[in-house]
Amino acid sequence: MENAPQPTRLPWLEVVLAALPAALHAVILLGRLHPDEVFQSLEIALNRTYGFGVVPWEWQRPPAVDPNAPWGIRNWAVPILFSTLLKFGDAVGITTVMGRRILIELPQFALHVAMLAAVWRMAFRRVGEVGARWCLWLVALYAPLVWFGGRTMSEAFSTAFLVWGLERLDARDVKVAGPHGGQSERRWPEWNRWLLGGVLLGCAQITRYGSAAAIVPAMIWLLVERRWITFAFATAGGAIAALALGALDWVTWGEPFHSLIHYVRYNVVSGSAAATFGAAPWWMYLPRLLLAPFAVLGLAVSVRQGRTLRPAVGVLAVALIGVALIAVRPDASPGLQTFSSVLGALCALSVGWLLLKTEVEQPSIFIASALGYLAILSATAHKEDRFIYPALILLTVAGAPLFVKWYRSLDTPGLEGLGMAAVAAGVFFYLFPSPLDVQRKEQFQFVARNAEATTGLVVMNEGMWGSPGFFYVGKNIPWCPCDFPHDSCFQLAARDGRFNRAVYWSNGKGSEQRDAQTEAAFAAAGFHVEARSGFATWFAR
Repeated sequence: MENAPQPTRLPWLEVVLAALPAALHAVILLGRLHPDEVFQSLEIALNRTYGFGVVPWEWQRPPAVDPNAPWGIRNWAVPILFSTLLKFGDAVGITTVMGRRILIELPQFALHVAMLAAVWRMAFRRVGEVGARWCLWLVALYAPLVWFGGRTMSEAFSTAFLVWGLERLDARDVKVAGPHGGQSERRWPEWNRWLLGGVLLGCAQITRYGSAAAIVPAMIWLLVERRWITFAFATAGGAIAALALGALDWVTWGEPFHSLIHYVRYNVVSGSAAATFGAAPWWMYLPRLLLAPFAVLGLAVSVRQGRTLRPAVGVLAVALIGVALIAVRPDASPGLQTFSSVLGALCALSVGWLLLKTEVEQPSIFIASALGYLAILSATAHKEDRFIYPALILLTVAGAPLFVKWYRSLDTPGLEGLGMAAVAAGVFFYLFPSPLDVQRKEQFQFVARNAEATTGLVVMNEGMWGSPGFFYVGKNIPWCPCDFPHDSCFQLAARDGRFNRAVYWSNGKGSEQRDAQTEAAFAAAGFHVEARSGFATWFAR
């Protein structure tokens, strides 16, 4: 990696095009991956701007909450940015629900573009321009990245900063490729790159405190590689971001680092998160590791490049795809979960082995960060599927160049198809249900599409946290998030003429009796079915 060439000019148009799928997925399909996508960013920004919107307990102050209980465990960086955009939209006449959602997407789209540009630079250093183009699209079209990349979730913001920051720390002793293939002088001294890398990792920490589990292993790896100067400048960059966080908390919560301190107390020290939201076994994330098949394969195959491995790796690629598609389903059999956990553990070990093979041109800081994050995550009691997202992306970014290098070296007839099957694995995931896929698309679409005509809204099934909040209604109107027709909220709404729209979300197969009873209750209250889509039914009166 010493004196590796850098491109004189990034293909920005192609990078922007590669970033579009994630943005379009978020603003056209709507829906949500997790309630936090709505209630920890959009609703807080709405409340800060207009004074209405759901305020979860994390954002409340005493006496609204018990002063002895944790409060203020999130910082205001993202909500303040979104609130500023909402005010700007008002100033220029962007006041519709979808107009506001597109406006809020713009800075996230710019961050996504910056992340993919970092992928291009990292891949160019290893596999050249053509290989970098392959890697760009492999990463950009990888299903979890498309699902998360445009979403207003902390995992989406933080992972983009992680990739960008680690790429800056990965770049060392690089020269810029000249117009005729030669090398010109460095554009930036190395310390500028490393300082920026530290600032970006700090931004990853600010936007999601849990990302410390990926940042700490990366910083330790710099020490393992004896990159003392890189470590020093990255630390200085991180300190700049930390000072900004301290000042922000001081202004908003009245205490420097208030949100970080209380977050750690609640989620790490006290064990309250696991007690409140549940715990899971340490091996839960191992099957999810198979959701990055070409990344894991690309890394694993670099342990040995012998021709005898190529047919086996091609077959293993297809097998991994099949196992991953089934193993991540919640109804997967215990035997399959055990098998996929063992397979995931073997993949993790093979990737870890690469860290000992210094002769391989590998993005080791990405690998160390991903595996360290995975280890810390596995040791933490409270687990959710979305938490694995940063590890999947870091492994995908790290593995793509090595996979492309291996695939381009194939010279055995008939193997190209198997290689293409592995390359296309990310796209295949769009066709199958996954715990990382978007939920309640049709429900959100109904609410946003009919916002102007809605004067009061009933959202039934999963109540508050299944609802699209006030943001997708776009105005302060009466609303009723409930679960069943006998809930007091619905009984009041049935008698209140302001409630003229409702949406019901079915649980699908097996809930036919409940669906019929619910529809009958809506009909008795004067509602009629106006539209159906997927599991969503839209009522009007």
